[in-house]
Amino acid sequence: MSTNGIWKVEMLGQDGWEAIATAFLEDGKYRAASENHYAVGTYEVSGNRIAISAAGVQHGEARTVFGEKKKELDLKLEGEIEGDEIKGQAQDDKGAYQISIRFTRLADLT
Repeated sequence: MSTNGIWKVEMLGQDGWEAIATAFLEDGKYRAASENHYAVGTYEVSGNRIAISAAGVQHGEARTVFGEKKKELDLKLEGEIEGDEIKGQAQDDKGAYQISIRFTRLADLT
């Protein structure tokens, strides 16, 4: 199954799942954005596993992510592809913090 598509990205916070971005995955390229941030990077798929590496920029009001309020951060996401859903963990570049994430396919790229 191809991961190429448009995906809703959510993270698990103290109040439950929170939508944080819309991501575009296409042929190993990862692009995601919201009203306050964007991220650009790459991804690799091996079997049903996906690994994403991206540089993120908070251009709006910076929120605390991975224990710090930073305008720029490196993201590492690893997860398992289950049909139209990806579930996994995001972590900071130091590996000190992890956040549960999930992606839900919204549409195919045409």
